[in-house]
Amino acid sequence: MNSKRYVLIFVSLLAVLAGLYFLKSKPKTTTPPSLTDFTVENPEDVSLIFMTDQSGDNQIFLRKQSDGTWTVNDSFVAWQKEVDFLLDETMAKVKVQGPAPAAAIPNVIKYMSIHGIKVEVYSDNMKEPDHVYIVGNTTPTQLGTYFKLPGDNPPAIMTIPGFDGFVNTRYSVDLDHWISRTVFGSTKDQIEEVEVTYPEEKESFKIEHTPDDKFLMTSLTITDENKNTGAIKSYCNLFEKRNFETFVYVINDSLKAALSEQQPFATIRVKSKNRGIDELKFYPKNANEKMHGLYDEDGMALVNDPSRYYAIYNKLERVLIVQDYTFKNVLLKANDFKNRTN
Repeated sequence: MNSKRYVLIFVSLLAVLAGLYFLKSKPKTTTPPSLTDFTVENPEDVSLIFMTDQSGDNQIFLRKQSDGTWTVNDSFVAWQKEVDFLLDETMAKVKVQGPAPAAAIPNVIKYMSIHGIKVEVYSDNMKEPDHVYIVGNTTPTQLGTYFKLPGDNPPAIMTIPGFDGFVNTRYSVDLDHWISRTVFGSTKDQIEEVEVTYPEEKESFKIEHTPDDKFLMTSLTITDENKNTGAIKSYCNLFEKRNFETFVYVINDSLKAALSEQQPFATIRVKSKNRGIDELKFYPKNANEKMHGLYDEDGMALVNDPSRYYAIYNKLERVLIVQDYTFKNVLLKANDFKNRTN
């Protein structure tokens, strides 16, 4: 009896070993190459990203410069934060979840042919792209995005591990999305001159950074006897990063024309070694109906928005909106640099 039991155990072990051998020797299935060539393995090597809609009317060239900064369409400084986000948090992290369902493929391809964004990624200034693909619409769950290689390749569902959402909006062909928001971006050492002008001349001032690293102020009210040298130097530290909030989106240039005929309530002009001349003119921005509860000391509703201004920047042809919170520290007047201990 025991011998029969041992035989059964032996046969069972042989069956298990045979099964394991079969599983180990079974050819492994791999994801078709047409579904894998989307991830950028070395984003630090990318030198050019080209994106276009299917009509070709909207095209974006993001080009890396020798100093590591980027330009958009060879005309504007690119918004570094957005470029880094596209490269490091999107292109380098997208992974194939699987092929698109067969039933969805006709509609996905139709969408891509009309609304898809073609993407080309170049590395190390090479003439041929490392990656070429089309970004399409989102999946019904809104948790994936359809990508497709050119030709007859089937679309794939792409996701970013750990991120619940879609990524097609990151491949924007809207020029405004990529233009840098920085209007002042110079350190104290890079600044050569700062000039702040107000309608009242006595409030205006000019600071010159001399070759011997001194900061000389010129104004109607500040003299060598009453100036606060420390305040002047500290002020020049405030221009390292000042960004505008957004563009004003209007159908025509009527607003810019109207503002150009007005006198700005302040103008800041910074001349620097790294950026040349940056000039920003500030104008009041009308209050809107959504600004409930904002009144002056007499109980009258405010006519102008106290938190935001219109601005015209010499390097962009658009009217900008800037926040008081961002610029109030640089909108100083000459008297702010008086030595209060005198």
